[in-house]
Amino acid sequence: MMVEQGLPTRWNRRKRDIAVALWVAFLSASFGTFVLFGLIDPSEIESALMAQWDFSRKLAYSLGFAFLFMISAIAAALTVFMIRTGPQRGHASGQGRRAPPEIRDPSENNPDLNLDDLK
Repeated sequence: MMVEQGLPTRWNRRKRDIAVALWVAFLSASFGTFVLFGLIDPSEIESALMAQWDFSRKLAYSLGFAFLFMISAIAAALTVFMIRTGPQRGHASGQGRRAPPEIRDPSENNPDLNLDDLK
């Protein structure tokens, strides 16, 4: 007897946002690792800074990628958060904005104010 499985459904918005943030973080960390280790040799870092620890070249590449991925993931997650919690539609055209403040004469609230002294 065969059990029928339904078609896979679309991901909800949160899953899509997480997937996009992680994918963008992966791509930017990959590019950053490419540039970083294209300019700097991990053995030079080891001899200069970490002489007391025994780091292999692969471990240095892995730690560099992990650090860049973490920073990129935080930046991508904050970007998604700001986009999702930003102003609603129509805000740029003026809908939903507060009215501009009313400009009044300062002498209305302060009778002792002499505006001729300010000129």
